[in-house]
Amino acid sequence: MRKPLKILLITTATVMALFIVLVVHIQLVTKNSTKHLANIQLARIDFDAPLDATEGNAIRSGVASLAGVQHAQVNAQVGNLVYSYDRAVQDQAAVLAAVQGMTDLPCHALVVTAEAAANGCPAMTEGGLQDRLGKWIAGLLN
Repeated sequence: MRKPLKILLITTATVMALFIVLVVHIQLVTKNSTKHLANIQLARIDFDAPLDATEGNAIRSGVASLAGVQHAQVNAQVGNLVYSYDRAVQDQAAVLAAVQGMTDLPCHALVVTAEAAANGCPAMTEGGLQDRLGKWIAGLLN
């Protein structure tokens, strides 16, 4: 077999295998998902003081058991609670009120400033690989 044809066949087989893996991955990740992701919201509640581990676990369990809350995670050392909820079922103010009922520590919901919202994802650093890749893709689409 000629070398260019062999390279073409190997490349085609590799691309097809990667495509199949991608399709299977998407199917496994979205399997049994009845909720539309557009209704899922991520929110954070900040405490004015660090929590002890026991109180943090109680708050996490209490929030996770609320209707519509999908995930809840407490960082007791920093003093915050991050949770995701379905906006069609739960309300951020109701979760805040529930948390305020679980602890005597003052707490408040994080409100994102307009400047922070304009900067996009806080996990991406300016000039980092993800930032450059995102800007490159946005440039292709615009």
